[in-house]
Amino acid sequence: MSYNDEWPESDDSGHSSRRRSSKPKFRKPKVLEPEDLTPEEWDEKARTALINQLTRGPRTKKQLAQMLAKKFVPEEIATALLDRFEEVQLIDDAAYAKAFAHDRRMSRGLSKSALKHELGQAGVAVELIDEALEPIDSEADTELAIQLVRKRWSSVRNLERDARYRRLSGFLGRRGFSGVAISTAINLVEREQQDL
Repeated sequence: MSYNDEWPESDDSGHSSRRRSSKPKFRKPKVLEPEDLTPEEWDEKARTALINQLTRGPRTKKQLAQMLAKKFVPEEIATALLDRFEEVQLIDDAAYAKAFAHDRRMSRGLSKSALKHELGQAGVAVELIDEALEPIDSEADTELAIQLVRKRWSSVRNLERDARYRRLSGFLGRRGFSGVAISTAINLVEREQQDL
């Protein structure tokens, strides 16, 4: 026993007793199993969870299915509810894909290929992704890359040319732009800056 350890207290009988910790004991919440609730109770629980998620923003059918699975909602109840929500257009993967693509392109400057990847990860069907991204062609991607380089130029203008190119190409590469779009954008903005 080290000097820092407390000696056990002894009561009148001479027996030692340790001080009890006054820290409250936390119990993990009980995980509900399918047999814990009736089908009607599961239906209500799942419906509430779906509405809560959708009030925070649009979600894909796959994202919502994964959320219900984590809550151990029986598969047949989850599937029926998801299909019903889709039928009344509370779940709309096509609208989700278009809104997501527009938002990410404006806010983060993502290329068509990066958007395609992220929408695929969210569980949107390939044909819906293609439909949502149809207006974006290689020219639109190159134009966006040029705009992004112009915005970043002031932060890299004092670097040596090779370092500047590496920094800008890494920045655009992380947003999914092709090598052609990257080099076109950097070279064009470089020329613009030399002409100033």
